[in-house]
Amino acid sequence: MSRKVIKQVSLFFIFLFFLISLFACGSGEVSTYREQTPSTSSEPSETLDTTDSAPPASITWKSCYQNYECGVVEVPIDYQGPSLETIQIDLVRIPASTDPSLGPLLINFGGPGASGTEIVSMYGSLWEFAFPEFDVIGFDPRGVGKSAQVQCPFEPDNDQQSVFEEGEDLSELYKQAEEYAKACIEMSGDLARHIGTNNVARDMDRIREALSVDQITYLGYSYGTRIGAVYASLFPDHVRAMILDGPVSPTDHVSSFTPIQGQGFETAWSRFAQSCDNDRSCPLNQYGGAEEAFNIVDETLKVSNFLVDGGRELTRGEFMLGTASALYSPFTWPDLINGFVAMIENGDGSIHQELADQLAGRREDGSYDNSQAVLFLVNCADDPKRPSKEFIKEAVDEVADQLPHFGPAIRGDTGCAGLEESIDPLHIGQADLEIPALIIAMEGDPATPIAWGPGLVDSIGDAVLISSDGDGHGAFLTNSECVTEVVFRYLTELVVPRNGWSCEEP
Repeated sequence: MSRKVIKQVSLFFIFLFFLISLFACGSGEVSTYREQTPSTSSEPSETLDTTDSAPPASITWKSCYQNYECGVVEVPIDYQGPSLETIQIDLVRIPASTDPSLGPLLINFGGPGASGTEIVSMYGSLWEFAFPEFDVIGFDPRGVGKSAQVQCPFEPDNDQQSVFEEGEDLSELYKQAEEYAKACIEMSGDLARHIGTNNVARDMDRIREALSVDQITYLGYSYGTRIGAVYASLFPDHVRAMILDGPVSPTDHVSSFTPIQGQGFETAWSRFAQSCDNDRSCPLNQYGGAEEAFNIVDETLKVSNFLVDGGRELTRGEFMLGTASALYSPFTWPDLINGFVAMIENGDGSIHQELADQLAGRREDGSYDNSQAVLFLVNCADDPKRPSKEFIKEAVDEVADQLPHFGPAIRGDTGCAGLEESIDPLHIGQADLEIPALIIAMEGDPATPIAWGPGLVDSIGDAVLISSDGDGHGAFLTNSECVTEVVFRYLTELVVPRNGWSCEEP
């Protein structure tokens, strides 16, 4: 089957592992909004040649998932002291089916917190079909999945308040945030201090070394674009080609408190609402349109929660989280519509809570994965600043005032309160690449707004930006048809499109 017939593969469920940065984990609740946001303001705290004194990297592969291979690679927990403690990074490999192959293709699915081994193995047939020329390798970044993990207390089912109105007293929230941060460090140990993206990029180069290859190809989605940018800067000679889909701003980070990302979700909501309003068959028109449906539900939840299957309740914060979750792809817009109908007609919040659960990392047995812990600790490890509580409150209020739908959830953002300053803040610099990196942005992307694309291009230097007029978070093999051929030509033939190329979705 030719790649020309590859159409819009419905992989939105992949992105349910991604961060919804509007509502990152706070003190045991879904309450902040900051996503993966790098800063160019700081260099790594030590030189970058620390791997020279580490023992040689190696991988022993074992058969797994019937046709695939699994392995681990040992990496230093601290690259400033690589002869000391090590941790394991878990890997899965789908061998190339062509000979000769184009070498390893490492994939990261974002977050921070998404498991590469889980997604690569779960949807292996897709990767086998899409990338027969490559050894497709999924890896769990440090802190994630089957690799050495970090942990934080996380109990979102306790119905604690996670939305706030202007002028509310947040003293107790900040107290809880400081207690939460302390608990994260106690539960995660030394790894919490060394979980930042710089070390993830260094771990990737340990994987390359263990594979005994000079260069790797990389595909990174969302937060994965941050990892790729750092890797390109630190190890440019080891990059064959690099696709960065859903670009993250190189200057925006937790302590920036800008409205750009929140406005991305507002824009995505407006595009959804307009689509519904223009469709005579959209069920929300019976309530006056999507906007009026939102207002009906939001006002109801200010008074009381909605009941949910299994005896749980949907809170106002979870409603906003579920709504934002459905904006990650137009494939889930029907779920968003059905959720509104169920709440308005039957007082049933089950659909929205399921959407919220997926982004919070809730498992079928009611437990939660550690994705929220990873999100909090990685973003703060990357951030060089620790502004005062007073500064955070004022800045967050200013941002929230600009977000008419999601602003109340933004006011619960306590930043990195309670954590000490980063020992290795994010490094992104110019990359002298043999083949420019390919950056892909979508006009309707809620989580990584298209406005962030040019900044990432400028930061890397050797990079081009292409875009689609489509909706959803992530383009290639997910929410876009029109970028498919251009991206595959880049990936397999190293044909670089012109900077600024754009397309319209059919």
